[in-house]
Amino acid sequence: MLSLLSGVSLSGQAQPVEPEWKLTFKNAYIERNFDSEVVRDSGSWSQSASLFYTSHMKETPVSVDGNPVTIGVNASTQYAVRLSSDKHVSDGILPFDPVTQTQAADYFKYGATLKLGYQETLVSLGELWLDLPLTTVDSSRQLLNSYWGGNLRSQINDQLQLELGHITKFSPRNEEDFRKFSYTSGGLTYSSDALNYIDLRYQFSPQLKTEYYFGYLENLYHKHYLGVEHLWEAEDFSLVSKLKYFNAQKENDELNIDAQNIGMLETLKINNHSIGLGYQQIIGDSAYPLLDGLLPEPYFINWNATGFFKKDEKSYHFIYSYDFKDFIPGLNTTVKYVAGRDFKTADGRENKESETNLIGSYSFQQPYLKGLSLQYLLLDYNVKHGTDFTENRFFINYSKKF
Repeated sequence: MLSLLSGVSLSGQAQPVEPEWKLTFKNAYIERNFDSEVVRDSGSWSQSASLFYTSHMKETPVSVDGNPVTIGVNASTQYAVRLSSDKHVSDGILPFDPVTQTQAADYFKYGATLKLGYQETLVSLGELWLDLPLTTVDSSRQLLNSYWGGNLRSQINDQLQLELGHITKFSPRNEEDFRKFSYTSGGLTYSSDALNYIDLRYQFSPQLKTEYYFGYLENLYHKHYLGVEHLWEAEDFSLVSKLKYFNAQKENDELNIDAQNIGMLETLKINNHSIGLGYQQIIGDSAYPLLDGLLPEPYFINWNATGFFKKDEKSYHFIYSYDFKDFIPGLNTTVKYVAGRDFKTADGRENKESETNLIGSYSFQQPYLKGLSLQYLLLDYNVKHGTDFTENRFFINYSKKF
């Protein structure tokens, strides 16, 4: 996740830091090859350059009970150009025109945010970068998606954080402009004028924290989320336990949305090794709803390229990671395997699917190469009734703050 709020704490008070500029470059090569003569392969090679600005909060002449109201701004510009030839197929990375069947040669995104602070409360208006169950920032392709609206974050006390929001539009990762939230079902698309939400995060202790979220998408559906995370630390190892529950219900009688998602994940870390085991199950009368615009749900226990969110689906998750810090500092590798079963195809056949991810990443440690990193992902998807595919993603990233 790209942190765009560095230099600004939750507190609305002015911070003793200088304004921050962050320049990023990303070279992204992504290809997806389908095991089918009907489905066309997709992918592209592109280069981006993005600039993010975060101001610190400055005091204004306005004060309440002797405490000043503070003000600040954020801004962003993102630009990407296609380096590969046009495959005339949508890849979910660059803008695509379905009428002319052409992929954009480049695209440009920009936004700005006004911030107002008072004591431990911060109000943001304009472009927002959110990390919530329905609205997260997707950095897995090229340019980042963002949201438009307003929110309020407040540190009620040392343990409780409150966030309220009214989001009217979002800009998908593969589009330039902001547009309304929408959901497509049965070939029909339904739009929403706004997402209204509340998010509460309570830390019982350094080892135990919880989160409750309620999101109301006008004319579409509402969603409850409850998460519990516990950390058990010993001298040579740690165990992180996560329990997650989602409940989505329709707000429009024309839609069939009635789904719950229950998941748990246990992650054991011993020295440089990390081993995770997880389980996720979809319960209810429908698949778990996903909004249009390629918005991800990384809050899920089993969120991969294929989601594992189908009606009645049960999925099992295994992940192993190794940090080579003792041998090659900056090098990390991960193997991830998810298997889903007990769901059916549209014509009623029993189905099953699996996805394997091999991930390697390296961050250069030399001072003159600081900020430069490489990442490679090999993805292999197999399904009993459907289309298998393999995917390769290779990124060269560079970021510099000044």
